[in-house]
Amino acid sequence: MIEPDTDAGPAPDTGPASPQGAPSAGRRQAGRERRALERERRRFWLIVMPLIAIALGIAVMIGFVLRGSSEITNDVGSKSRLPGLATEAALIAHVGPSNEADLILLLGRSGDAGSVLMLPSSTQVEVPSLGIQTLAQVPSVGDDDLLQTTVQNLTGVNAGAPSIVDDATLLAAITPAAPFEVDLRSAVRFAADKRDAFPGGLQRLTAAEIARLLTEAQVGSEVDRLVTVQAVLEGWMKRLKNPAVASATIAAVPIAAPIASVGGLKPASYDTLPVDSIGTSGDERLSVRSSALPGVVKRLFPDARLGIDGRRPRIEILNGVGTVGLAQGVARLVVPIGGDVRLTGNVPDFGVTETQVIYYRDADRRAAEKFLKAIGVGSLRRADRAIGIADVTIIVGPDFNPKGSTK
Repeated sequence: MIEPDTDAGPAPDTGPASPQGAPSAGRRQAGRERRALERERRRFWLIVMPLIAIALGIAVMIGFVLRGSSEITNDVGSKSRLPGLATEAALIAHVGPSNEADLILLLGRSGDAGSVLMLPSSTQVEVPSLGIQTLAQVPSVGDDDLLQTTVQNLTGVNAGAPSIVDDATLLAAITPAAPFEVDLRSAVRFAADKRDAFPGGLQRLTAAEIARLLTEAQVGSEVDRLVTVQAVLEGWMKRLKNPAVASATIAAVPIAAPIASVGGLKPASYDTLPVDSIGTSGDERLSVRSSALPGVVKRLFPDARLGIDGRRPRIEILNGVGTVGLAQGVARLVVPIGGDVRLTGNVPDFGVTETQVIYYRDADRRAAEKFLKAIGVGSLRRADRAIGIADVTIIVGPDFNPKGSTK
């Protein structure tokens, strides 16, 4: 608070001052200067310094925002970390009312171009603790962490925490770019219809039409459907090259930022997870063509591949105590550092007293040591005889706490 100036001001000019009055006038002038200096000090501490503090606080906050820009909050308050798209790919999945995934995408970059890998939801995978499931079923039998671990384990790609979108979120993400042109490779007929819903060729589609093409089952195989999905994504990416459209998309649905990021790069490379059909009519099942997958991953995600010394050691995880979910807890820790979980099961009769990490060849000792460190408990030992199904076996004991180990 600035105090009022109580000085009466200069005395009236009554003529030349007498010699006796000079000291009195000097004292009054010194008093005015002292009070003015005090006012300036008060103003500095009461006004200027608080403004400087506020400015510094704002600068610090901006620094935190810039430094932590990889983490944002979406419209429902949950946090979704935005991947760098080079060392970490973005995992996006649409989960419908049935709580099953019908669209699963990995987005990343190769050099200065975007990359998109489409994962058929009917692909059969090894899900830790649960055995063979389809990708579509994973959201209904586990949490987001399980989907992340399963996709990482399947592809060997360092995928970030998944962004799960429902019908409303997907439509909201598409709307800022719509309507836009989509060049359909052929006519599209949905599984529930008796006639074509869309002809082949270039056409301008609404947001609702685009969302339907991305998620609804179509006549033919799922791989055929993903050809349609690719055509839609190509049209969407073209629109996202417009900075205003990209900004509006992120503002509407922040977890759509990876899609906008890929759209802002050079035209993306697209591929479908290499699979073979193993299902019967009406019950489509696909299996991964393991020999072709590494080449696809290397091309699309050269900087986001998982592994130890250029390879992914095969892991067997055995539950030694019977507690539900132990294998999932271990897989969540060892897959991101390069492990390839091939099999999960139980130790007969349980009764294990300590977690053990077992390797069979000296060449696998370093990987086994890394897995032991990631788990945080147990002991390391070398077995006398190698087995054909795994390079490392992890027997989980009561000393392992899956809740405490969750990152």
